[in-house]
Amino acid sequence: MHRTAFISSARHLGAALAIVVLVLPVRLEAALPLPAGNIIGTVTDAASGQPLSSVEVSVTQNGRVVFNTTTNDFGRYVVHSLDSGTYTVAAHFIGYRAATHDVTIGSADGETVRADFLMVSVPTSLSTVEVTASVPLAVDTRTGNQTFKQNQYHGAPTNTTSQILQQSIAGAARAPTGEVHIRGQHAEYTYYVDGVPVPAGISGSLNELFDPEVVNQIDFQTGGWDAEYGNKNAAVVNITTKIPTGGFHADASTYGGSFNTYGQSVNASTNAGRFGLFGSSAHQTTDMRREPVVFDTLTRAPINFHNHGEDVFGFTKVQYTPGSSDVVALDLNASRTLFEVPFEPTGGNFADDRQRDLNGFANLGWHHEFGEMAASETAAPSDLFAGAFYRWGGLRYMPGASDVPQFVFAPDTTRYDLREDRSFSTSGVKLDWAVRPRHGIELKTGTLLQFTRGHENFQATSATGAAGPASVSGLSGHDLGGYIQSAIAPNEHVELRTGVRYDAHKAPFAGTQTQWSPRVRLNLFPSAATTLYLYYGRLFVPTNVEDLRAITSASLGSDVTPIPTLPERDHFYEAGLVHRFGFAGAVAKLSAYRKESTPGIDDNTVPGSAIVTSVNIARVHVEGIESNLELRPAGPLSGYVNLALNHAWGTGPITGGFFPIDLPTGAFDLDHDQRLSAVANVVYSAHQLYVSATEIYGSGLTNGVDPADVTDYGTGLLDFNRAIKVPGSAITNVSAGYTFTVGRSIVRPQLYVDNLFDKKYLLKGAFFSGASVGRPRSVQLRINVGI
Repeated sequence: MHRTAFISSARHLGAALAIVVLVLPVRLEAALPLPAGNIIGTVTDAASGQPLSSVEVSVTQNGRVVFNTTTNDFGRYVVHSLDSGTYTVAAHFIGYRAATHDVTIGSADGETVRADFLMVSVPTSLSTVEVTASVPLAVDTRTGNQTFKQNQYHGAPTNTTSQILQQSIAGAARAPTGEVHIRGQHAEYTYYVDGVPVPAGISGSLNELFDPEVVNQIDFQTGGWDAEYGNKNAAVVNITTKIPTGGFHADASTYGGSFNTYGQSVNASTNAGRFGLFGSSAHQTTDMRREPVVFDTLTRAPINFHNHGEDVFGFTKVQYTPGSSDVVALDLNASRTLFEVPFEPTGGNFADDRQRDLNGFANLGWHHEFGEMAASETAAPSDLFAGAFYRWGGLRYMPGASDVPQFVFAPDTTRYDLREDRSFSTSGVKLDWAVRPRHGIELKTGTLLQFTRGHENFQATSATGAAGPASVSGLSGHDLGGYIQSAIAPNEHVELRTGVRYDAHKAPFAGTQTQWSPRVRLNLFPSAATTLYLYYGRLFVPTNVEDLRAITSASLGSDVTPIPTLPERDHFYEAGLVHRFGFAGAVAKLSAYRKESTPGIDDNTVPGSAIVTSVNIARVHVEGIESNLELRPAGPLSGYVNLALNHAWGTGPITGGFFPIDLPTGAFDLDHDQRLSAVANVVYSAHQLYVSATEIYGSGLTNGVDPADVTDYGTGLLDFNRAIKVPGSAITNVSAGYTFTVGRSIVRPQLYVDNLFDKKYLLKGAFFSGASVGRPRSVQLRINVGI
């Protein structure tokens, strides 16, 4: 069946692409004047000669920003599709003095000019104070992706990486456990850290993988994926960790605030010739680790109860640059979370439950360029990326000695507490090889192989302390993927990106599931300021390698036949427009998308327990419109707005998770569907002072009411279905800070207030997962000292 679907998709794509490739370039050449050329260059450290990656490069003309980009692993950058004229190219990087070059592009078609930079290191205290604060999010006018800059982020120190994703990605909604759900769906996104993937952890784990302090920048890709990207890709989150450059730098901070929250962090880096080293450690303790689950029914104020938690993070990066054509990076990371599980103490319930989550990864990546890059070329003839990774984690759920048992093994009526002890490890390799036989043509192929092992141990105990049923099982599974893709640009106005990938996923009792996935993206570049694109992609989203059949089936009766959760299979369509305006540094993106999943995936909770696992929904439909607006006018103000109108709904049956089949009546909104989501951020910066304000609006997640019980449920994009949603909420977060120098050190006191107006709101009701109450106002004060 899957082979037939692939052949049908390929035939339709082939016919459409033939028309596009043969006709469109000719039409565009007749309609648009060809731009004169490109600007390329290399940025290196003036003292060591080593290339500098992630340097911000800005091209301006007459004081107006034309294009922004960053350097790659080899310190190189390229700016396409520029008209003839004189431009100023500027390079900015923390720890270095800003540098500029003036270049002129002539009238010859396809002309390429160079602007290379030798950047001079300056004391961190001076360079940091000189940098003007601005909003942390920018839109890439060529790809449409959003890019987050950690050094411009002004969120509270208690904010996690997941919260950064929620505030940065249009269409992302806050979920009760701190997770992020994009476009109304399950949290099916993948981290790539310095080019190497970090596989997903255990379902139900609430531990953040790493502290945001280790991040240099994050590139978010929520559509238009090349065939290179497989696995969980509701979003591809490309993270570049901080680059160890220059001499020794260190930064220490401490903070404290509401709900007995306090924490500390230390970051340090140094560079000695070809070697660089960066290290970070962080600790946080709070009495509000998760969202409360109880509220006062009269005032609707949240009641924070049994919610203490502690998080510890550690990260180390070693980078080796043997020459201008090689970069090797080793990332080591570990984190641990201990927390109390909130519960509702009504009706005599008591549950002194605790959970411990462990996570870590080790990534080794090598990027190599083959051949010499000609002075007029924008990329090397070919390059190879090879990565190896090891990912591990564990989840231990420990009921309290005085708990009132809730778990039942049907048809036995005896109630039990359920202890959970699960662990896993995933190891794998990623290989990518790109060849550029001539200007405007790139061919790329690669593979991703990963193997998962682990165990799951569940032990039931009655109120008398007697041991009940137990389940001990091993885990074994794998994900194998490969792809081939091409990028062809017949001229500077058109780029056609096509590819196909193959995926095979094996999980306990699910067998080996496979799929061929064709993908195609057409990019149109009328100018350096404008991009239009059309995209179609077949997606294959595997599940976690888990085996909960003994527990889920036992809890519901011995006559239940356990059914595993299968991978999600999607058809994804998207169209978008990105444009940089000639005023106020404005960049805007508008996109529309539709996804059809057969089946889709969401998460569910095992009744009477805290065990979370994935389930299948027979058909899932997701459609929406998203927009981003970035404003960076001259002067002290900057800002951005993300706005998304989205609807994710499904129809049964609901299967998988080793649960019995559920047959819902009619269609229903997905557990984390939110119709309207908006985030707006404004930053004022003058001298060494900044003030930041962020507004987060959500129209409301599900409230637990069955759609079959209401009369006005609809599946349209504008059907808000308020009868089955909690009321909307608008939350205001503000922060302010001032930076000053003491000798060669910098000191930065900062004040943060989340939920400034102390809004009382319900984040979501109980549906597939439990209810959750919005956090009340909190205040934190942080002091940073850097040398």
